[in-house]
Amino acid sequence: MSKYWKIFSIAVILMYFFLGFYLLLSSRFNGLTKEIKVIFAVFLFLYGGWRLARIFTRDRERREEE
Repeated sequence: MSKYWKIFSIAVILMYFFLGFYLLLSSRFNGLTKEIKVIFAVFLFLYGGWRLARIFTRDRERREEE
């Protein structure tokens, strides 16, 4: 994985975590119930974590091949 692609991927992952926190803490989403906000925030956290794990496993596999 190229250096720039890895930096971009990490930036996207940070965006998912930021969106999860923003959804939970922002007053902009007062129209949603607390349960819905928590469900979507947990989904964003889990998806960000899954993408982070994919980056690490792909990087480890690439290093093992070399």
